[in-house]
Amino acid sequence: MSDGGREHTAREVAMAVRRLDLVMAGMHLEMCERLRLSAGELLALAHLSVEGPLGPTDLTRRLHMTTGAMTAMLDRLSERDYVAREPHVTDRRRVVVRLTKNGRDEIFAQVHGMADEVVAACDRLGADELQVVGRFIDELNGAISAPPD
Repeated sequence: MSDGGREHTAREVAMAVRRLDLVMAGMHLEMCERLRLSAGELLALAHLSVEGPLGPTDLTRRLHMTTGAMTAMLDRLSERDYVAREPHVTDRRRVVVRLTKNGRDEIFAQVHGMADEVVAACDRLGADELQVVGRFIDELNGAISAPPD
């Protein structure tokens, strides 16, 4: 991909990804401050907003927390009406956690401007470029989320 006709090297792209990571981390810190949430609480809400309802054990694994810490965190988020615990649809012995309307609205209010900008940037790409960018981001997600050897 080029910017004004200039070809980007792999190192430049890697540095751009690192800069994006730093910008996103800063955005998350600002969101934590605005919403008065811990980083773990915000991350839990983000997982629920992207993946839909999850079991507490799934959230515990994703956030690398103990079950006791997760229970306390879900209690706090529930008290603030960000999440609700409900019986699992097919297994009534299990519980799932879902975002409430209030939780979804709070997350949306924080990220809708950024989401609009991402969509606008994607709209400026051609169909082939969009496919390349999508595959690249999928590969990055896979590389970053892969367990270390």
